[in-house]
Order: sequence, then C-alpha cells, then structure tokens
Amino acid sequence: MLEKFIRPRQVQAAMGWSRSTLYQKISEGLFPAPVKLDATGRAVGWPEREVAAYQKERIAARDKMVAA
Repeated sequence: MLEKFIRPRQVQAAMGWSRSTLYQKISEGLFPAPVKLDATGRAVGWPEREVAAYQKERIAARDKMVAA
C-alpha cells in the first residue's frame, strides 16, 4: 500500500504551527522527523499516518487530563 506524504505547509496548517515551531519540535524530539523525498533532501514530507497518530496522541492526552 502506498503512503501519502504531506508537505511542510500542510503539516503547519494541520497543526496550527509556524515553520519555526514545527522544526523546533522536531529538533526536541517532540514531533516525527520528515522523510527526504528526493536525493538532495530539499523536498521533504511526512507520512500522513504519522501526523494523524501524533494528533490522536495529543487528543488522548487532553482527554486523560480532563477525566482526571
């Protein structure tokens, strides 16, 4: 099955983050690193399922805090 990759601007829009926040979270190990889509590494993207999994984790953490 093919993976769908989403580009940085799509990730930023989905997460509500600026470019600098996105890359800061990656450098801190708080968000998955992108995949190089070409040999130069200039084009990057994230597997859509990884971004969705991150969002689900954040929602679960919120729900756990609300229930406590």
